[in-house]
Amino acid sequence: MRFVLKDYQVDAVEKILTRLGYAKEDWHGRDERTAFALSSTTGSGKTVIAATVIEALLHGSDEFDVEADQSAVVLWVSKDPALNEQTRSRFIECADRIPPGDLVLLDKSFAGSSLRSGKVYFINPDKLRTGADFVKHTDSRRHTFWEILDSTIADVDKTLYVVLDEAHEGMKAQSGTDQSIVQKLINGNGVNRPVPIVLGISATVKRFDAAMEKASVFTKRSNVEIEPKDVQASGLLKSALTLDIPDESGDFSTAMVRDATADFVEVCDRWKAYCAQEAIDPVLPLLVVQIPNKTAGEEDSEKALAEEDDLIRLVLETVRKNWPDMPADCVAHVLGDRATIEVAGYEIQKVAAQDIEGDYRIRVLIAKDAVSTGWDCPRAEVLVSLRPARDDTYVTQLLGRMVRTPLAQSTSEDRLNSAACYLPYFDKATARLVAEEIMGIIPPRAGGPSAPVRNVMFAPVALARNPEVDVAVVELISDLPSYTKPATLPKPIKRILKSAGELARDELVVGADQAAHAAMFEVLDGIMATNETAVEQQAEQIMTASIRRITAKHGAVESSDSTESRSADATTVDDALRHLRRMLTTSVVNRYLRRDMQEAIRKGYEAGEPDIDIVAVRARVAALAFIDVDVLRPVEDAADSLTRLWLSTKRNEIKSLKDSRKRAYEAIEDMAREPERVSIEIKHEERVGTQDADGNTLPTVRLHVLSTVDGDYPLDLMMTRNRWERAIIAHELANGFIEGWYRNPSSAGKHSLRIAHKSGDTWKSVQPDFVFVHRVNGDLLPSIIDPHGAHLGDSAPKLKALAQYADEHGDRFDRIVAVGIDNGGDLIGLNLKSAAVRAAVYGSPADSDSIKELYEKRGTKYTTIPDGLQVVS
Repeated sequence: MRFVLKDYQVDAVEKILTRLGYAKEDWHGRDERTAFALSSTTGSGKTVIAATVIEALLHGSDEFDVEADQSAVVLWVSKDPALNEQTRSRFIECADRIPPGDLVLLDKSFAGSSLRSGKVYFINPDKLRTGADFVKHTDSRRHTFWEILDSTIADVDKTLYVVLDEAHEGMKAQSGTDQSIVQKLINGNGVNRPVPIVLGISATVKRFDAAMEKASVFTKRSNVEIEPKDVQASGLLKSALTLDIPDESGDFSTAMVRDATADFVEVCDRWKAYCAQEAIDPVLPLLVVQIPNKTAGEEDSEKALAEEDDLIRLVLETVRKNWPDMPADCVAHVLGDRATIEVAGYEIQKVAAQDIEGDYRIRVLIAKDAVSTGWDCPRAEVLVSLRPARDDTYVTQLLGRMVRTPLAQSTSEDRLNSAACYLPYFDKATARLVAEEIMGIIPPRAGGPSAPVRNVMFAPVALARNPEVDVAVVELISDLPSYTKPATLPKPIKRILKSAGELARDELVVGADQAAHAAMFEVLDGIMATNETAVEQQAEQIMTASIRRITAKHGAVESSDSTESRSADATTVDDALRHLRRMLTTSVVNRYLRRDMQEAIRKGYEAGEPDIDIVAVRARVAALAFIDVDVLRPVEDAADSLTRLWLSTKRNEIKSLKDSRKRAYEAIEDMAREPERVSIEIKHEERVGTQDADGNTLPTVRLHVLSTVDGDYPLDLMMTRNRWERAIIAHELANGFIEGWYRNPSSAGKHSLRIAHKSGDTWKSVQPDFVFVHRVNGDLLPSIIDPHGAHLGDSAPKLKALAQYADEHGDRFDRIVAVGIDNGGDLIGLNLKSAAVRAAVYGSPADSDSIKELYEKRGTKYTTIPDGLQVVS
């Protein structure tokens, strides 16, 4: 795998591989079929996760501790051949151990009688429709696809894994008792039997889950779900979506195309300035215009074509009028039923959806359904959809197309971290429900996580640093202790090598690579010296191959055997070294070998014995993998220690780097094996909404570190509806000594105060909701106020994490209060600066009833929810 996976991706790969391992055992051992899904937000890297899983399945993985499945055959199903080509290209890009020749696009030219082990086959349902060449016998075709599939399933030496990309697509309910082609593929169609193992992949798995629950031949296993907040914190996705939907009925299409174009031109200018500032390749944004399908039954009529051309003409004239610098050849389309379109003086070429991202001539795209599912184009910044939409799954998928960031990281300019969608004909009630689902106000209705943005904005405004809040307040908050969550599978050796490379590139540490290897070599030298006898014994065993000879004479009752020793060759030693490379990485072992061999050669020449047994030197190093001593841990300790030293001493220099370089160090921070102290980066600007989906103005408050030019901070929709949070803000702002406050972001990112904690065997991160700063006896002191209901399932571990934080850093705060219950309008909080309260927290059982009792016994009244508090519904 060429890519370094995000922590949540590593976790998902592990879980999927585990489920697939059990599924294989169930199929071959008990004839039991298995189905489950990867349910993850759009833009979370599902294809990269799947590529990692399939690469490990076919070729094994040291990182995930799995052996290659020699029986594996993978059939990848998606609705569009263009998406299959895009997926295949993505596999080639990231899964370097899968030869491109093993990634096969299936079509009628396939002549085999069965799918072959070790291959990944791609198919789309349209090739399997009734009457298609691939499903009938011809003079040149002896086996139909269905017969090929059945033969593969029936082969006891093969295990067929079927992956349904955009799994919700093939599961739409059919009329009567008919099945979709995808359902026939997995459930059997009377010719082929049902497939043994099905992995669905989708952001919205409701249809897949429902279909698999009804399929009695399958055992439905729990889905592998990725939390949206983990994706949000990764930097892969936009932090917000702006939705513009008319408040009243009418035809606003032209006006919205105009507004979208003006927005698009502004975004282009901002990207141009940002890329010049960062000295990176330019980002060329894309304006996507989605037009409606033709009327059913009239698709090929001249009237329908004329109406479609007229709409395209109107769109392009409006875009051109509001974008004076619009290039003549920048328009393309992905309309499946059209070739080159000539309209409004433009010759609009048809392009494949998978080619749009890399074709920078294309700046305006005319589309229909091709942009609603599966399509991946991170530079799509502005969307105008001129078609109605009421289906919540469709709306979620469409909005999900707009959330990927062009640079796969967030920027310091907040407008570039959001995308804009202009939706003149969208059903407003559906859009509101989808927006609330995306933001977590209501639980997902589509059977899984939704589009992973932190915020959906209506009527956005720009915030900047609040001039009413002293810069000392901002600096105080920025300097509060914050800790990263350790990696799921920490690799300290890989981390130090990455750190050394990045620090050298930025000229922050001279000779970083040499220093990193020297630190680890020093540990290996110590182990060699301390365990010299054991090393020599293992090296001798490596150098000597024992050969057992069995002799059976004709007429003898028993055979005889004897053993003789022969000297091992370089290949035998290389095989032994492979174990050490798996342990310590190829880079470290090869460099250590080279150093030892050069040293042996030097000593030989000095002693007048230039003939050096290099194989013996290599065997001695290889012996480190076989001695009865923990070699890995002390090497990792040394690597970890030096990495932490570099990051702590170079923190200020790293903070001053350009965005494009800082992201490399954020990735290094995420690779930690223990919680590590990091800075809190408070934004200099931010865009927030000022209205809800119905056009109601959201309430504003004062003294937040970011504000409008008038000093106001609009509360987002979640805060607006949260009576506890509204009451806490009102209570703290009523204190005459308040100097400023900060709404701590809920996702564990660089802008958050983070508290890493362990929940069972898993590391998690708590982001307390509020930091308020008051002047106490002349000094600025912060307070953490964190409302989190005692009835919630995660209340106990979060409460204990906050108590531990208070144990370590309480002396820096005026108050640390956890608010957990509402007692008749009184909010009850725990004072975590009290040692007695913390002891009670640590000693409390984790069930919600015990946590409620803890608040009742140890808590005190924090404030009363005001009677006149208005909550926008």
